[in-house]
Amino acid sequence: MALKRPVDVLVLDSDSEDERSTPRSAPSRSNTASRGPGAPQSTSLDDDEDSELARAIALSLREAESSKAVSTPASFQSRIPDKVITDRAELERARLERQRQREAQGGSALQTVKVASTSRVGTKRPRVATLADVRDPSPPSTSSQAFASTSSAASKHAQRFWSGSVKRVANSYVPDADSFTFRDLIGSPSTLKAAVVSAFCLDPHWVVSHFQDETPLLLVMPRPRGDASPALAVCSIKENTYRAIPDEKTADAWQGVMHTKLLIYYHDDYCRIVIPTANAVPYDWDLIDNAFYVHDFPYSPSDEADPFKNPTHCQFSRAFFQVCYTLNVPKRFIADSRDYDFSSAKDVRLVHSTQGRFVPKDQWNKGGGMASLANAVKAFNFAPGGKWEIEATGSSIGSYYPAWLSQMLGACSGIHPASYFRSGRNNTVPPGSPAPAVGQPVNLPIKIVFPTETEITGSFGGAPGGGTLFCPVKRWEEPNFPRHLFHRGESKRSRVAAHTKIILALHKFDRGSLVPPKHEGWMYLGSHNFTPAAWGKLQNGSNGPQIVLNNYELGVVLPIRADSAEELERKASELVTYRRPLQRYSPDERPWQQERFLSTD
Repeated sequence: MALKRPVDVLVLDSDSEDERSTPRSAPSRSNTASRGPGAPQSTSLDDDEDSELARAIALSLREAESSKAVSTPASFQSRIPDKVITDRAELERARLERQRQREAQGGSALQTVKVASTSRVGTKRPRVATLADVRDPSPPSTSSQAFASTSSAASKHAQRFWSGSVKRVANSYVPDADSFTFRDLIGSPSTLKAAVVSAFCLDPHWVVSHFQDETPLLLVMPRPRGDASPALAVCSIKENTYRAIPDEKTADAWQGVMHTKLLIYYHDDYCRIVIPTANAVPYDWDLIDNAFYVHDFPYSPSDEADPFKNPTHCQFSRAFFQVCYTLNVPKRFIADSRDYDFSSAKDVRLVHSTQGRFVPKDQWNKGGGMASLANAVKAFNFAPGGKWEIEATGSSIGSYYPAWLSQMLGACSGIHPASYFRSGRNNTVPPGSPAPAVGQPVNLPIKIVFPTETEITGSFGGAPGGGTLFCPVKRWEEPNFPRHLFHRGESKRSRVAAHTKIILALHKFDRGSLVPPKHEGWMYLGSHNFTPAAWGKLQNGSNGPQIVLNNYELGVVLPIRADSAEELERKASELVTYRRPLQRYSPDERPWQQERFLSTD
């Protein structure tokens, strides 16, 4: 049995459907005191623009009591205890007690509020750039902790990603000139008109420290247990700051989470949309390996008041609006998008999961998950025939039942679950991906990428640095768990624990096939872990077939096309954040499992 060690820094970010996930944050580096209650008082929101968005705001305020001031939720401000807490209910009770104590001492108030308009020119440019392998580092020096100088920060503020790009989050253990800090991505404060920051774990004090008082800022986060404040409210940590909470749509809300990670920055001359794998806490943007997709859209003023009628819309931007709608983002943080040109994102697909149970089948696309993924893959019009080989990495390991793995492989091949799933025998998996007989191992072209114990204990952060990675011992030791699918999850940043969430799919053709081979594939990057909680479970209920999604999630799917098999492999290896080719676990290796190393005493 491994020697257990106490935990120094931990962010709980499991999305396992078997656990009651409660949002936690890493210790905040900011001790900024809350500002006094100087926010606008309760009032109605403007309703002179898009009626659909207005209805979304009305729904988000339906439980608000304008005469009642509720204290700011504190679950994202408190320091995580120095032990791993497996009893999440007990930890939540302790958090609520700390919150009550803070409220007794006078906390900052949350109030329903009228969100002020955020209004203000640009150039056009027309494929997705990739990230290169990071060199093996020497042990980090003290001076390297602050590698981003003022001049380099200014240089990054000037960078534009008109065609979209995959980039790395800056890391103090392995500094490099190409990665970005949270502040780098915001851009110049002098041109910033408004911002939206959404995350599962969000440290409000740390986030708002990056923005000027006059900048309208919206924080989108899960509702802490016991919090009864309005879904849309003012957050008086900083002037012009608001908080939105998406609706909880599961029978037991604590069986799912608001896991969507999204950054939106409206500038005078461009709009930047960022989809990171990192939470909005300093730990994720400094000490573990994370990545993001960033796309800039040029300013293109329009006379059309309705942002839904922007003539440059493509699937990416339409889905973006729908995601904002389901997250209860106020229309004043969406309206400015009518004045930006989204046409450069036509080769990118946005995929989502919306928490809830969706039935009948014509509602599955609204829920998303594996239905959204299948639509994205199909839209790329990949060649017929062949087979798809999948590599999936994330920070949380799910319940990998044979049928679910077959269903996910189908979605990764562009097969919509509604095309085959129904009641009756042999109707639960897509054609060509049969589930094995009971007791037999899964034989599917899927590789699950997850770090081993030695990879984490040998990392710069040691065992405590694995506090954001979840693979329960009980699940791993289940008799039919597909342990043979697991491969080492070594980050290109040697000795840095990885928190990235990626699916890589490559289209392969047998030698001698009658179908000419196409060298193509795609990569997913976003908040979805490779779990049923994130991508959904297909079920036959009393009302018919349904898809059940525990979480709110968001990510992008990027096509990969090449002229040869060698070029395809090279491009794939450049895009992903882990080292390829993958190595299967040896017989004596096992995945990193917190409970074997991190003490709860």
